[in-house]
Amino acid sequence: MRRIGHLDGLRVGLIGSGFIAKQKHLPAWRKVAKTAQVVALCDPNVALAGELARAHGIPKVYNDFRKMLENERLDAVDICSPPRTHAELAVGALEAGAHVLIEKPMAINTEECDCILAAARESGCKICVAHSDLFYRSFLKAREILNAGTIGEFRGMRIFLSTPMDYITSKPDHWAHKLPGGVIGETGPHVIYMTLAFINPIRAVRVDARKQLAGLPWSPYEDYRLDLIGDEASCSVVLTYATNRWAVQIDLWGSEGHMKFDLETQTIVVHGRADLKPVTLGLSTIKEAGQILRSSVSTSLSYATGTFENTHERLVREFVASLRNGSPTPVPAEEGREAVRVMGLLVDQLLSVKA
Repeated sequence: MRRIGHLDGLRVGLIGSGFIAKQKHLPAWRKVAKTAQVVALCDPNVALAGELARAHGIPKVYNDFRKMLENERLDAVDICSPPRTHAELAVGALEAGAHVLIEKPMAINTEECDCILAAARESGCKICVAHSDLFYRSFLKAREILNAGTIGEFRGMRIFLSTPMDYITSKPDHWAHKLPGGVIGETGPHVIYMTLAFINPIRAVRVDARKQLAGLPWSPYEDYRLDLIGDEASCSVVLTYATNRWAVQIDLWGSEGHMKFDLETQTIVVHGRADLKPVTLGLSTIKEAGQILRSSVSTSLSYATGTFENTHERLVREFVASLRNGSPTPVPAEEGREAVRVMGLLVDQLLSVKA
């Protein structure tokens, strides 16, 4: 494996040229261009890869990842292809001596995760899993508030996620429909790793799924209700793929208060109502409105001043820093494996119900 010097720019190969590569990863790599450059792009669709490479000034395009690994002296490989390809690509990159950033989920099952982990141990290379939602400003701030004891001892949480139909559901050829359990295999890992940030380990799961859109036979389900159960707390989750709106909202409650935060607006509201007297309710409402206003102003100013850093930008920046200074990656492989394990529990229940 080539040693990464502090003054050297990392050479990165990126696999995949779909939405996540185009809209998230490549813009994030451009933000760290002084310390890391994507020098090769690989995708079986060479025409699509070539178009994307030209747009981002990437000099080399490949349709075979093994040829890319053979021809380029890569320090890291960023895997943005569908989940079923992750294990083979990650193992190949690690065996070639490259560190690996893998889009979520880490792999299809824990057996594949273990193969990746074994290859990493053998090669001495690092793995980072792109659990990107952990790096939202509101999510990071919520963890700080909870750890500070502002709402007392943690008691439980709830997640609501709405993904518009035209993003995946209405597209008959989208690869997510072929995942175990359907479209939940694409966005479900997000709610699992967000839950694991507060409730770990998850000991048991319950799941209910409903088919709501009869006109879309390729979609197994569009409404999912989950319970993710830990030793001392649980998370209730609603996932809907039958609306035309985006939403990601999270509630955390503790012994002395309640916190609600929004991953899209980045607003955070903390409140605790010791009683239901009119004065208490009135003051609580005023305080909540003030918190929403302050959060909104702060986010707007960061956009206006160009200082806003999105989730993938922060993830890639911290991943590069971990390779250069020898620190752990921002999301180690073990966390990726645990999310895959819990996802497997959910899928097993879905398949047993369908059978």
